[in-house]
Amino acid sequence: MNRNRLYVAIFSIGMLVVLALSPLKDYFSEWRSYQHEYNDIIKSIPGDVTPTEIGIRQIWIRKMSKIDRCITCHLGLKEKGLANVKQPFKSHIAMYHDYENYGCTICHEGQGAATTYEEAAGKVKYWDKPLISGQYMESSCAKCHKESAVSQAPVLTMGRELIKGSNCVACHKINGYEKQWISALDGIAAKVNKNWLSNWLKAPKQYLPKTKMPNFGFNDREVGYLIEFLSAFKAFSDNAQFDRIPDQLKGDESKLQALVQFGNKKFSEARCISCHSVNGKGGYVSNDLGKVAGKVQIEWLYNYIKNPKRFQPGVLMPRFRFDEPSLTAVTAYIASEFADEKMKQISFNTTDTEAYAKGLDLFRNYNCGGCHQLSGISNGAEIGPELTFVGSKNLYEIEFGKSGVEQSLPSYLSTKLKSPRVFLEGLKMPDFSFTEQDTRIVATALLGNTSDELSDEYIVKNPSPPSFNPQGDFGKLLNDLSCFGCHTMFRKGKLVATDLSFEASKTQRSWLEVYFKAPYAIRPIMTERMPNFYLTDSEIKIIVDYMGKVFVNDTLEREIVMNESQIEKGKSLYYTKYSCQSCHQIGSAGGYVGPLLDKTGLRLQPGWVFHWLKNPQSMVPETIEPNCNITNDEAEAITAYLMSLK
Repeated sequence: MNRNRLYVAIFSIGMLVVLALSPLKDYFSEWRSYQHEYNDIIKSIPGDVTPTEIGIRQIWIRKMSKIDRCITCHLGLKEKGLANVKQPFKSHIAMYHDYENYGCTICHEGQGAATTYEEAAGKVKYWDKPLISGQYMESSCAKCHKESAVSQAPVLTMGRELIKGSNCVACHKINGYEKQWISALDGIAAKVNKNWLSNWLKAPKQYLPKTKMPNFGFNDREVGYLIEFLSAFKAFSDNAQFDRIPDQLKGDESKLQALVQFGNKKFSEARCISCHSVNGKGGYVSNDLGKVAGKVQIEWLYNYIKNPKRFQPGVLMPRFRFDEPSLTAVTAYIASEFADEKMKQISFNTTDTEAYAKGLDLFRNYNCGGCHQLSGISNGAEIGPELTFVGSKNLYEIEFGKSGVEQSLPSYLSTKLKSPRVFLEGLKMPDFSFTEQDTRIVATALLGNTSDELSDEYIVKNPSPPSFNPQGDFGKLLNDLSCFGCHTMFRKGKLVATDLSFEASKTQRSWLEVYFKAPYAIRPIMTERMPNFYLTDSEIKIIVDYMGKVFVNDTLEREIVMNESQIEKGKSLYYTKYSCQSCHQIGSAGGYVGPLLDKTGLRLQPGWVFHWLKNPQSMVPETIEPNCNITNDEAEAITAYLMSLK
C-alpha cells in the first residue's frame, strides 16, 4: 500500500512539472520571439506602425476551408515602411490579391496551420507541398487562372505557350490543351531526299535551329530503318497528284539561270520573307527557307507553291495567284539560291529484308503518329503519363533513380525537361533542347496543373470560343489565303498583324481596293508585312464587299469639320503640343515606331481617327500609343489635319 502511494506521489509530481513547463514552452516559442522582435524593430522605423499584440494570429477563408497562421510571424506584410527589413517582418511586394481574402498558402503552399518555420515551410516528413521557391511562384496562379494568357503571370503564360507549341499533348494527356497541326507524312518519299531525311532524324536542330521537332537520339541503324519505312510512302492524301513541271525546270542548273533573275523579282514582290526567314533574316511565322532546295524535290516545290493545301490540308501557307511564268521562275529561283550542297540526294541500300517492319516498330514505339499523320498507319496514342494533375504528384510516386537530384517535384520536372532520360534506362521522351529558362517556365506551368478544387467564383476561364465562321465566296478566300494565320477577326485567328474586325469602319473602301492590288508597308519597323497574293479584281471585290457589310462598327462614325483654321490648329497640336512626329512620319520626316501617316485622308475614316486619338487602348488594348487625354476639340482638330493629307 505504501509503495502504491509512492508511485501515485511520483506521478503527481511529474504531472505538476509538465503543467509547469507547458506555459514556459509556450512563452519561449519561436513565434512569440518573432513578435517581440518585431515590436522592437518598428520603434526605429520612421512612420506610424502599430505594435502587434502578442498571440497567435490567423486567417480563416471559409469558402476555401483554409486556415493560415503565417501572419503570426509575417507581421509587416502591409507596412510599406518595412520594405527593407529582414524576414519575416518585411512588407510584401505589390499583390494583385489581398491576402486577407485569399490567405497565404493558396499561393505560397507550405503548412498553414503550423507556427514554427520548419513546419510552416513544409520541410517535414510526409508533407508534399513545401513552400514554392520564387522562380516557380507563378505556378500558383494556375489554380484559379485557367485562361490561356494571364497578364499578371507572364512566366506561367509563356510556359503554357511552350507546352502548346511543343505539342506535348501528342504523348501526354493534359486537359485544356489541343494538339497542334503538324505536317502529314503522306507522300514524304516524293517530297524529301533521303540524305536530308537522314540528317534530320539524327539532329533536327542542326538543320533548323528553331524547329520544334525534338531529338529522339536515333542511331545510324535506327535512322536507316526509319528511312526504309518512310520511303514506302509516295502517295499523298486524297490521291493528290503532281502536275507536270515545265520543261524549263528540268535539266542542268545552267538552264535554270535564265529564270532565276525574274524569279528573284517575283519572290521579292510576293514578300515571302514576311512569313519565312532566309538564313535567319526575315519573318518568324514559318520555316527558314535558306536550305529548302537541299531538302525537297523540285517537282514537290513547284506543285506546293502552286497549291499548298492540295498536298498539306490544314497548312497555313496561302495560295499565291502566280501565273505560269511567275510560278516557274519562283521555283527556279528557290531551287538555285536556297540549295545545300551537303544534302544532295544519295541512295540508301539495305540488305535487311525486315528493315520496313523494324522502321514501323520504331515509328509506333516512339509515337511518331502522335504528331504526324500517316495514312494507313494507326495514330499513336499517348504513351507518357497524364500531366493534367502533375502539380499534385506525391514524392513517393516519383522514380528519381540514381540521378542524385533534389528530392522535390520542381527539381524533378526541371531535370526531366532538361535531360529527359536521366532517371531510368529505356525512357522514350525526346530531347527538346530546352534552355534553362525554358525548363523553368515549362516547369512553372506544369506545377500549376493541380487537383486543387476551388469554387467557381475563384476560377477564371477562357472566354467562349469565337463563332465567326464566314461562308460563301469570302469564306473560301479566307481559307485559301490563310488570313486567320496572321489576322484576328471577331476574336478568331492570330494577332501577327492587325485585327480586322472593324476594318471597314477604319479604312476607306477605295484604299482597300488599291491596297489588296499591291500591298505596301504601313509600318516601316515591322518585319512581317502583307504579302502580295496577286489577287484578281473579282476576288478583291468579294473581300471588300464583305468587309463593308460585316466589318463595321457604327459607334465610330463621326462628322469632322474641315476648314482651313481647323486644319492649321490640328497641325500645330500635332507638331507642337503632342509631338506626334516623334513616332509617326509624314513626308519622310518623323519617327519609325508608328505607322506612316502620309495620305491619311485617302486611307482612314475620320470617325476612327477621332476615337483613336481619344483613347487608343479602347480600340487596340495592346497598342503602345499613349493616351494623352486629348479633349474633343483637340481630337477633332488633329483629325481634320490628318484627313487633309491626301
